[in-house]
Formats: sequence, C-alpha cells, structure tokens
Amino acid sequence: MADLKKTLLSIQQIFLLIVAVAVVFFAFLNMDPVTIDLFFTSVTTSVALLLLVPLAAGMLLGWVGGRLRASKRAKKAGGALGQGPAELPAGDEAVTDVDWQNLDLDKIEV
Repeated sequence: MADLKKTLLSIQQIFLLIVAVAVVFFAFLNMDPVTIDLFFTSVTTSVALLLLVPLAAGMLLGWVGGRLRASKRAKKAGGALGQGPAELPAGDEAVTDVDWQNLDLDKIEV
C-alpha cells in the first residue's frame, strides 16, 4: 500500500512538472502586448498575463473552496482535518483509540 502511495505521488509530481513547463512555454509564445479597455482607463499587458492571471485566481479560489468544504465536513463529522474518526463501527463492536499516525496498513486483515 505504501509503494502504491509513493508511485501515485511521483506520477502526480511528474504531471505537475509537465504542466509547469507547458505554462512557461505558453508564456514565452504569447509575449505580444494587448490593450484592455476598462471602464475608466486602459491597460496594456501581454496575452500570456491576460490569460494566466485569471487561471491562477481560479485555481486559488478552487483550492480555498475545497479546503473550506473539507473543514466543514470534518467539523460536521466531529473530527479535525487530517485526523481519522474517533470510533469506527464494526458490526456490534467498535474500534476505538486507534493510533492513526503509526497505523500499518500492511498488517490489517480484511
């Protein structure tokens, strides 16, 4: 299970590196200036900046919204963000006081 987690993490890192290189390449290709007419003024900027600033703002808003939603779900469930539940029902029995930091998933029998 730990090996799968490491593999998925490295795949995610490779994907993010490819996206970052594509964004830098895109920015160098679109350095032409463009004028934007606002209500009372006009601004001259590059096409890349015109597209990347709203993209970054959207990504930031999505990340903040996801964190807020996860925090709200954790509060509703009665736990804190990043911690496991205090009690797991298993039929008539309940698992309590689990050491979530030192849990070894390879030793769990299902």
